Amino acid sequence: MTGEKIELLLEFSVILISPIIYHFYLLKYKKIAREIVFKDIKIYLFLYGLIAIACLLLFLR
Repeated sequence: MTGEKIELLLEFSVILISPIIYHFYLLKYKKIAREIVFKDIKIYLFLYGLIAIACLLLFLR
């Protein structure tokens, strides 16, 4: 696996983790509805699943 692929996967992971952290911040300190937060988090978890599959395929090569 080349360094560019590893860097790209790390960048996408960092980009995707920031909205999840922000939503937990909203849940804890701004007291917004839990349904809204967890609905949005499910979307990001799906994207993380796609990245995990891509990493798995790259490491198995």
